[in-house]
Amino acid sequence: MPKKNSVVKKSPILKGGVFLITLSLVFLSMPPLLAETLHVCSSCANTTIRSAIFAAHNQDTIVVANGVYPEGQLLVDKSLIILGENRPVVDGLNQGHVFLVKADHVSISGFKIQNSGVSVVEEFAGILADDVLDCSFIDNVLKNTTYAIYLAHVEGCRLDANVMMGNAKDEVNGGNGIHMWYSKKISIRNNHIQNHRDGIYLEFSDDCVLEGNKSVHNLRYGLHFMYSNRDHYIRNTFEYNQTGVAVMYSHHIVMDGNHFSHSWGRTSYGLLLKEIDDSQIVSNMFFGNTVGIYMDGVNRSQFTENSFRNNGWGVEILGSAADNQFSANNFMSNYFDVATNSLEIHNTFDGNYWDSYKGYDLNKDGVGDVPFRPMKVFSLWIGQYPELVALLESPVIDFLEMAERIFPVLTPKLLQDNAPRMNVGSL
Repeated sequence: MPKKNSVVKKSPILKGGVFLITLSLVFLSMPPLLAETLHVCSSCANTTIRSAIFAAHNQDTIVVANGVYPEGQLLVDKSLIILGENRPVVDGLNQGHVFLVKADHVSISGFKIQNSGVSVVEEFAGILADDVLDCSFIDNVLKNTTYAIYLAHVEGCRLDANVMMGNAKDEVNGGNGIHMWYSKKISIRNNHIQNHRDGIYLEFSDDCVLEGNKSVHNLRYGLHFMYSNRDHYIRNTFEYNQTGVAVMYSHHIVMDGNHFSHSWGRTSYGLLLKEIDDSQIVSNMFFGNTVGIYMDGVNRSQFTENSFRNNGWGVEILGSAADNQFSANNFMSNYFDVATNSLEIHNTFDGNYWDSYKGYDLNKDGVGDVPFRPMKVFSLWIGQYPELVALLESPVIDFLEMAERIFPVLTPKLLQDNAPRMNVGSL
């Protein structure tokens, strides 16, 4: 039998293991070392941004004084705050990306960033963030960069108050102002994007907010996104873009208070919607476009309190669009308010204002007593034979339109507003 009060001796190896575990727990519970601030200037210990990044540790701040810094491509592989004072210039020397961000929690602000490389193989950018979390790029000016800001597999990034001036000459060699690929929860606010291929491009990027941006004079689209769901577009301006704005293969989109204007040409649209479901298009202005809204395969969406003014076509709806509702919109000074390619239409128009409505309101309730049929027969013909536009103001066309209103044969019988408003609605 074992003796009472005997003591079992612990192995030295076990003792060492316990010590290492305890020591590790102590280090894990310790607060991080205090972050430092490194300065970059001609008389500082760091005269280049590259050397400061190399010397820095995670959570440090790098402050760059005014000046020109010919850095080439800068790799940011630590969590850093990089601040420019008085707009220093970072020159990529046409060598690739100017800032290549490969770490989480990086902030870059206050710089003029210029001269990324140009390549037919790789998409070079002023700032490229790749597979990172929680980044912010604020108050930068990006010029002569193929892509201005490029986000790939990024989550929780903020782009605010940047100016992006591209130099795209054609679609093949040009890049986009803001380009997002498989990214989510991105905030894009108050940026100015100009002269790129597409101003803003999203693909497979969900739960993003774009607010207060201005995207103008771009070679193709002011905004172009596909396969991106639950995104919100609020109070943005898209003007003078060659083919307007295109939204494709997405659902639960909200577009509120945006301005779509001056996209004029044979294949230009204020807003092109293709295969869009369960979305809200609210309080937007469509002004001076070939087509205000073009709809192909759009389903179960609401179009409310929008204004369509001075467009060729206010709304063009293909037969593939169904169960959409148009209410409280204003249609004014368009050549054609509504057009479709099908005699069968399964969308509703109720309570809209039409400046071409000639009905009456005997009980003075603000609603016309006679339904309004907004589609003109001539819009069918001109859609098939564009050269007929020369007859647009012909008295013969006016006579045919009057006859079609009295005895509708060629236009869809169900395309009518049963409660047309007598007065313009306030937007």
